[in-house]
Amino acid sequence: MADYTAPLFQVTGLTSGIDWGQMIDKMMEAARKPEELWQAEKDKLELKVGLYNEFSAYLKALRSSISPLKLSSTFTAKQAELSSLSSTTDPSSVLAITATPEAEINSYEIEVLQKATAEMRISNSLSGILKNAGITTDSYFYIKVDDQRAKIDLHPTDTLSDVAARINKAVDETTGEALPVQARVFDNRLVIESTQTGTEAAFSLEGPQVVLDNLGLDLDDPEHHIAAQDAKLVIDGVSVTRPSNEISDLIQGLTLKINGVGKVRADIVLDAQKAVESIQSFVAAYNDTMDWINVRLQEKKVEEPESELEAQRGLLRGDPILWQAKSYLRQIVADPLSLDGFSQLSQIGITTESIDYGKSGKLEFDTDKFMAAMTEDPQGVAGLVNGVVNKFESYLANMVDAVPVAIGGSTALRGRVPSQVQHLQNQIEAIDKRIADFEERLSIRQRGLYERFSQMENTLAQLNQQASWLASVLGILSGSNAASTS
Repeated sequence: MADYTAPLFQVTGLTSGIDWGQMIDKMMEAARKPEELWQAEKDKLELKVGLYNEFSAYLKALRSSISPLKLSSTFTAKQAELSSLSSTTDPSSVLAITATPEAEINSYEIEVLQKATAEMRISNSLSGILKNAGITTDSYFYIKVDDQRAKIDLHPTDTLSDVAARINKAVDETTGEALPVQARVFDNRLVIESTQTGTEAAFSLEGPQVVLDNLGLDLDDPEHHIAAQDAKLVIDGVSVTRPSNEISDLIQGLTLKINGVGKVRADIVLDAQKAVESIQSFVAAYNDTMDWINVRLQEKKVEEPESELEAQRGLLRGDPILWQAKSYLRQIVADPLSLDGFSQLSQIGITTESIDYGKSGKLEFDTDKFMAAMTEDPQGVAGLVNGVVNKFESYLANMVDAVPVAIGGSTALRGRVPSQVQHLQNQIEAIDKRIADFEERLSIRQRGLYERFSQMENTLAQLNQQASWLASVLGILSGSNAASTS
């Protein structure tokens, strides 16, 4: 766009005595009156864009709240309730059980006879080097695990930490594979331990007897040796042995973690907590959306707003998009589905609140009724909720997805709200262009006025010069005539 603006500083009316610069300013100010209306309309459209974006945010929050409700596991989760069959035993000190949705609702009597333990050898206390323990020459011992064997070299100047480091790096002398053992120094004692529990992971030490005796690694008292053992338990009268304290291959859907010896009863029951919390989150998001819609549909315009918040009021009063959204959301909640068993949300405790005949459209959630339905038929509850959620997902996608779709020979946004926002932004851009074009025309006009008035000043200046010249000529002539007559 060409620059048609007037000079930044210009003194007008020097010849004419007329402040025509101020006159032009007033003329341009009057000419710009239409811009005030266009700017007001633009401000109103921008406020509407903000409101529709708010509406979209509420719908997206509602959409996020239904995500957990799509999962059947939300309604089929199980948990284990443990009770001690011995009045002096805390069941958690005996056993912990985690259950997956695949677990059957059932009861089990479980007696833990012994925990699985790892093989452990503990040396005598030694704060110095091996020479102080009687290892006066280079020596060795072997660590053997099943058919694997690794040689551990010993030197009189070694500390127990040196020996532990050598054990942790030890590999089978035939295959080169690491042995399932680990070593550490604790309280100035070398501790060699299997990395796995159970008798299959047990190890033995071989080598010069004097070396093992001097280090105290061949003693079988509890202070120096903990023998590997398998976990043993009895489930409903059936004896079970496993090498680990974590057992997941006994009962489908259950993982048992053995903590100690004792006898407990395990009741596998439905865990409805996640389902209840998910429904509560959905109801809260739904009610927040309804609150926002109700406020915007009913609020009145503020005639002389003093803030942007006040200026927004009433802009969406009676808006058809909001009315239709409220109506459709209520319809999704109320319409029955063609299902066996539960077919309406009201049957599982989700109903429209009765205040003011339900005009608000907000929901109430009866957890007791929901729990009764879950106890009766959790799969039926899951099927009903999933069907309703699919309707919500489809509708909300059509409302908020800003995805371009082909319509005839052009494209448009799929979501109704983004499409409306785009429509408003197009109007804003059109107003901006109208104002820019108008300003360009005004600039040309202003430049023309400045040029015309400047030309007038120049003409007046020339006339003044001519008048001065004529006056001087007349003065000379008058003087000459006076001289001749005298």
